[in-house]
Amino acid sequence: EPLYFFRVIYDMMFFFIVIIITLNLIFGVIIDNFADLRTEKQRNDEILRNTCFICGLDRKSFDNKHVTFEDHIRKVHNMWNYVYFMVLIHVKDPTEYTGPESYVHEMIEQRNLDWFPRMRTSSLDTQEDKTKEEQDNRILRVQMENANEAIKTLTMELTELQKLVTESRAQKHRMNFLPNSSLPTPLNP
Repeated sequence: EPLYFFRVIYDMMFFFIVIIITLNLIFGVIIDNFADLRTEKQRNDEILRNTCFICGLDRKSFDNKHVTFEDHIRKVHNMWNYVYFMVLIHVKDPTEYTGPESYVHEMIEQRNLDWFPRMRTSSLDTQEDKTKEEQDNRILRVQMENANEAIKTLTMELTELQKLVTESRAQKHRMNFLPNSSLPTPLNP
């Protein structure tokens, strides 16, 4: 057969192409899945580095505050302290619980996480309270200054009005419209 050689080359090319394409598809899917897993892991690591595990506040919430994010997750909301507390509740005799321990025990039994401080922290609340108080003081100071200015303006207008009334009475008295000069005048100083 004269075409046998070409037939073998054609068949080999077909299998090579099919195998290469199939392997590329399989490897592409595998590599793509690994890339997706790596991206998801990086995103999760980024979230863990920039978000408090306990309260869920992100690093931006602590910008320009008196407590840093690192101090917050190391001292205020140390996740291991919460684990130790849960272990303490587990090993402690229920008759010896304090009020907060009883509350947390009930929450753990109900699988309720409401005892965790979600999206709040005492370290920022204190600072925000001070900031709000300072802002309220500034607003009150401005309102007080405005009220003082209004009182000064009203006092000046009242003094001016008193002068006009006195002049008008004097002029009427001169024209003999007012026969008795002993009538009381409003707001005599």
